Amino acid sequence: MGEQVAINVKRLRRQTTEELAETVSALGVPMSASTITKIERQKRRVTVDELVALAAALDVSPVTLMLPAADSGQGVRLAPRLLAHAWSLTWMWMHGDTQLVVDGIEESGIGRFQWVAMNRPYLTEKSIKSVEFAQPNATTEIEDEGDGPGS
Repeated sequence: MGEQVAINVKRLRRQTTEELAETVSALGVPMSASTITKIERQKRRVTVDELVALAAALDVSPVTLMLPAADSGQGVRLAPRLLAHAWSLTWMWMHGDTQLVVDGIEESGIGRFQWVAMNRPYLTEKSIKSVEFAQPNATTEIEDEGDGPGS
């Protein structure tokens, strides 16, 4: 996912690294132009605070920095050994629209109503009842240690 953040920061940046660093720093997260460059070149990962500040400075949601902008057809790597096969369902999960089905991990057992209430706390009970769920038709898998990137 760190690689995707780097790709998206570079893709979405419309100002110089100096200007972006100033904006992020003004949000209370000290950052230099060289740090932006290191992030874009995948020489440095971002912290959660930096991710949020970068997203605010770039005028996008944090999830927009975390996920690919287009479906490559190869799935979405969420963690070194966690590969989501459906790009659109991954976006929906990140937005709290649907549960993520992961092979090998037992579902929490909570119902969809409770899941939405937990993941979209700003909704009223009435609006939660009207939420339509995407039925995941693809799963996310935990890969064997030898199957991940760099294997």
